[in-house]
Amino acid sequence: MKNIKVNLVHFLLALSFSSLFLTISAQTNKTDAEALGLLLTTFEIVSTVDPCLPTPLPGIECSSDATPRIISLNISGAGLFTMVLPDFSAMDALEIIDFSDNIIVQEFPDFLANFPKLKVLNLANNFLFGTVPTSLLRRLIENTLELTLTGTGMVNLCFSDEEKCRFESPAGAPETQPNFGRTFTTFSQPPPSILGDVGK
Repeated sequence: MKNIKVNLVHFLLALSFSSLFLTISAQTNKTDAEALGLLLTTFEIVSTVDPCLPTPLPGIECSSDATPRIISLNISGAGLFTMVLPDFSAMDALEIIDFSDNIIVQEFPDFLANFPKLKVLNLANNFLFGTVPTSLLRRLIENTLELTLTGTGMVNLCFSDEEKCRFESPAGAPETQPNFGRTFTTFSQPPPSILGDVGK
């Protein structure tokens, strides 16, 4: 009986030390950390610290889970430049993405439609062009997403699941042209004509 008690004490002590070790070595969700690292590398930013623990990096908000998830990413006004934004949709817990007021010059990245929990997407005052997935427009209409695509450099965007935007030629005949189309400045509601397009 004494041996059983001793073994039980040893087991409980080992369990306590294991729990302490797990607490001390807790880290941000590995997939999130790797995707963030890829994104930061694109902007020539090097970080070797955990993005959430012990405190979140500037511009980042994390969940309170034992293994934190990154839920908000805000680099607004950082003056960052890229012509190829990497696919970081592996960070599927993101609720807020604010990349406004930077110098992102490229076609609209389709992967930005792949964040299931996204509530805010602000890309204002960058230099994006081409087609915006209609799934983002649907979420905008359903009031589940706040989408901002405003700014003087955002003039050649259209909502479409095709590779090219459609526009009206001077004669009124519909044509297609790569990366150019109707101009949209999106706040909380899209233009009435676009509402009709989505329903088709």
